[in-house]
Amino acid sequence: MEALSIGDMVVTASGEQRPIKWIGTRAYAGRFLRNNPDLLPIRLQAGCLADGIPARDLHVSPRHAMFLDGCLIPAAHLVNGTTITKVEHLDSLTYWHIELDSHDVLVAEGAPSESFVDDNSRGIFHNAHTFSELYRQEQRKDAVYCAPRVEDGFTLEAVRRRLNQRAGLPLPPAHAFGQLRGYLDHCSIDEQGRLTVRGWAQDLAHPDGPVCLDIVVDGVVAALTFAETYRPDLERAGIGDGCHAFSLILPEPFALGISHQVEVRRSADRAPLTTSRPIGASGLAA
Repeated sequence: MEALSIGDMVVTASGEQRPIKWIGTRAYAGRFLRNNPDLLPIRLQAGCLADGIPARDLHVSPRHAMFLDGCLIPAAHLVNGTTITKVEHLDSLTYWHIELDSHDVLVAEGAPSESFVDDNSRGIFHNAHTFSELYRQEQRKDAVYCAPRVEDGFTLEAVRRRLNQRAGLPLPPAHAFGQLRGYLDHCSIDEQGRLTVRGWAQDLAHPDGPVCLDIVVDGVVAALTFAETYRPDLERAGIGDGCHAFSLILPEPFALGISHQVEVRRSADRAPLTTSRPIGASGLAA
């Protein structure tokens, strides 16, 4: 990363190439770090997020967010003491942060990781003055994130449980699950082979909480999503607070001209939302 320069093209998680707008850097000596341990990085062990992800051990700043299950989660909230740990001692430390024209997800050692966004934090960089020199006419705007930023709640708990299970750690008892109700309202594949699923789900034991769902295509989990988006028709129907909808477009295309079987199920216990729905060669639910 330290070899990159402003104007270089980087590839985002979506596959798009985007130019670097600015690179922030900050460095600390070991003596300063001993008095300010909150600055020490988080180490994500190779393979801690998924098979081969990250490809090698990855070190990020504690507030730097990883893109997991459609959300931005600061690395400090993922620490489990085994595969994701906080570094305890360094003789020196240098951070580099890449900024694009807008917030996005980059790929670091194969792991989806956010680009820098100025949320009143540019001043922490030792070269902060270079941004104003390069962009004198630019007025600061409020930070706009490319995805929801999650630091507590059901979503974070679900991600942590999955990563801890992957690390082989004993898991505390999960919340008791209730009857799952909901519906897969829409399921189709467009001309580029991208699958779109929309619907809603509610756990009757936690009627106002989100539900983590697996999107299963041809027997393989293709994506995870959360039924937590507000839909006024759900509220009018008395389905909790109405925040139980989900809508997802899978980024990886599927083969066209053949049928696919799509199932939506609760991630925790694999309870099906509906019976599986076949997607015909035309791309519409059969």
